[in-house]
Amino acid sequence: MMKLIYIMDPLCGWCYGNSDNLLELFEKYKNEIKFEILPGGMWVGENVRRQSPQMVSFFLRHDTAVEEHTGIEFGNAYRELLKQEIVLDSEIPSRAIVTIQNIAPELTVPFMVAVQKARYYFGKDLNLDETYLSVAEDLGIDEQTFLDYFHSDKARKETQNTFQKAVQFAQSFPTMLVENNGKYTVIEQGYASLSDLEQRIEALKN
Repeated sequence: MMKLIYIMDPLCGWCYGNSDNLLELFEKYKNEIKFEILPGGMWVGENVRRQSPQMVSFFLRHDTAVEEHTGIEFGNAYRELLKQEIVLDSEIPSRAIVTIQNIAPELTVPFMVAVQKARYYFGKDLNLDETYLSVAEDLGIDEQTFLDYFHSDKARKETQNTFQKAVQFAQSFPTMLVENNGKYTVIEQGYASLSDLEQRIEALKN
């Protein structure tokens, strides 16, 4: 079975801009292509920091470009969130995604998309358990099962391993690859239209 590998970061605005396309691809190909999500760890370790006014100005410039290129909408609640000096730590939402890949792998893509929408549209803080529990509930995932794995040492270790694996494939987000018979082909670095992605996947299937 072919595999689509998606390298992203939950705190990456361009990845949010790409999220609708990924969900469309998942719905179209989920029965014939395996999907693997690899969070890349953009804001981890020494890069974890508080959201400063200078960073917000940078984000807003990029957000405008994302909206213009992708058509996705950034919510007013997100713009309100930008006024708060919350901590930017990719490990937490990445660990949530890793958790779903272990307890409900078939829901990883919808969960990842919903987590990004939680921040970028609904203005939710990705440092808080309640943000993920709300998404889990919407997708029918048992909340206690989620919490038990999410807060485990195993999940923390696996998340770090995922970061290391992601960097072997890409240094920029988002990046999308297809693995077919041991051969890896990059089909997206940055942003590509849904039709372009579908054409590239179909070409690799033949």
